[in-house]
Amino acid sequence: MFNKRVFLDYASTTPVDKKVFNKMKKYFSGSFANSQSIHQEGVNNKKVLNDCRERVSKLIQVKDSEIIFTSGGTDSNNLAIIGFANFIKKEFIKKGIEDKPHIITTNIEHVAVLESLNYLSKNGFDVTYVKVNKDGVVTSDQIIKEMKDSTVLVTVMYANNEIGTVFPLRDISRSILKFKNNNKIDKNNYPYFHSDASQAPNYLDININRIGVDMMSLDGSKIYGPKGVGVLVKKNYLKIDSISYGGEQEFGLKAGTENLPLIVGFAESLEKTISMKDTESERLFKLQKYFINEIKKQLPSVEINGSLEKRLPNNINICIDDINSEFIVIKLDQLGVACAAMTACRNLSDVANSYVVEALDGGCGKSSLRFTMGRDTNKKSIDFVIKKLKEIIE
Repeated sequence: MFNKRVFLDYASTTPVDKKVFNKMKKYFSGSFANSQSIHQEGVNNKKVLNDCRERVSKLIQVKDSEIIFTSGGTDSNNLAIIGFANFIKKEFIKKGIEDKPHIITTNIEHVAVLESLNYLSKNGFDVTYVKVNKDGVVTSDQIIKEMKDSTVLVTVMYANNEIGTVFPLRDISRSILKFKNNNKIDKNNYPYFHSDASQAPNYLDININRIGVDMMSLDGSKIYGPKGVGVLVKKNYLKIDSISYGGEQEFGLKAGTENLPLIVGFAESLEKTISMKDTESERLFKLQKYFINEIKKQLPSVEINGSLEKRLPNNINICIDDINSEFIVIKLDQLGVACAAMTACRNLSDVANSYVVEALDGGCGKSSLRFTMGRDTNKKSIDFVIKKLKEIIE
């Protein structure tokens, strides 16, 4: 009846769109020249690189010089946070400021952000972790309450990768600007605002001027582009140091030969993603509503983790009391369903629970399941998943 596997782990990665892959292919072995070379082949590829940068910048509404190509979301987060930290620490020393530079974040950020901040907290920085509420979101008031004279950076994700909750970036941005005005700080001076927006482009507005952030991290593998490529959007007035050493690629901030096939893929996939954002969001909102209604109807003991209103349309994260989530992931896998217990980046550790779900104070960190839908998901696949889930639980 249903002999095809159902993949519901699109938050961890997406397949490369066929049209995107076709655009990439020639730059692997045909037009393969280094874009920094001064011969004809290199110059031609430099034009391609510049064209990709321009296309991405137009989609996000920034200058070409504010687009830095990286190796992915983790790389972008590290460059944004640690690169800025290295720069600002020198500024504090130069100005004779004795306070530790202060950074504000939330307690359910992606591990790339949390581990970067963990490193900084051991190396002369003061980090405040704002707790999300039971719905998995924070308010701008919570963020501003933690601001102080030594605050240099606020880093808050756009949408959570595990429970899909969407954070109020515009409100936070306005509050930071109000803080600057009240303290007579130039709007282009710190504290700055960074967001890990890796999960956002498929469904949310990433026009940086409307969002109001100074830096934004994106990941090609989340938008039906290739793995191993991302972007750090960084406004020109904000200074950061490189955290890699070698050549002067990417405005001196990302040493190493540009991976042109992947960069082409990123530009193509971002264009397509944004062009179909509204229609795909509407389609998935309907499927999400159906999925949740079927869970409530057929599995009444199962609860939904996170806000239902402030949520990405592709995310369903559930709590199943007294059942180990990794066990269910394995059982569902055997039955033809791919889903997740937590972010894939944590699977290499020996911690078998979701710190994101635990932060909701529901005691469900070891019993949560994440289903994330994508472009190939349909009602038939959801019915199949509900049926198999019911078999396991009952």
